[in-house]
Amino acid sequence: MTLLNADLARLRAFLDETIDRGENRLPPEPALSAELGISRGKLRTLLKKLEKEGLIWRHVGKGTFIGPRQLAVEDSPISSAFSVDNILQARSVLEPQLAALAAIHATTDDIRAMDACLADRDSCTTMLQWKHLDERLHRIIAQATHNVLLLTLYDTLRAQMKHTLDRRIEQVFGAEPGPKEDTDSEHALIIDAIRNHDPQAAERAMRSHLQSVRGKLFGLE
Repeated sequence: MTLLNADLARLRAFLDETIDRGENRLPPEPALSAELGISRGKLRTLLKKLEKEGLIWRHVGKGTFIGPRQLAVEDSPISSAFSVDNILQARSVLEPQLAALAAIHATTDDIRAMDACLADRDSCTTMLQWKHLDERLHRIIAQATHNVLLLTLYDTLRAQMKHTLDRRIEQVFGAEPGPKEDTDSEHALIIDAIRNHDPQAAERAMRSHLQSVRGKLFGLE
């Protein structure tokens, strides 16, 4: 492992530890640099990489936060009008199409990132880790479309999911790391279809996965 990759691995581990503590905000750069033993310049490079991956976002004057950028719609009065069913329907429309487009446009680096995320799930032991990795994988798939507008739509949807589906996941699965075995195999099918550049198979696999999740959480088909 190169020094840069080792520094990146330390930073990723720090993100996971922060999530495990129930926090979502990173320390200021000087403190984070000292904590990780990484120079400020190198830290900025690594943070930019994670921001591009959608793992962190920055709010000018407020700091750096873990997860995809929270869009203004989250704080809008219309947000309260979104029901769980609205969100499930929107997800079932958008994400299978994102998977299909990812199968067309995904690069080798995109697929490598999906594989790495799925591999990281093997070692997750808490619900927070499981949710973080699940979010990361679904966003990597959306990002693999290389369509900024669609990625923005996905991030908008993800912001709403955090206020509804995440709470339901915790109610159903408690402190356990989610429905890990089933979802790992379902995610593997999606990734394999994307790897094989088969948009129809990727769309079917994603739709089947979302139906499975819907059934586990709400008993709905």
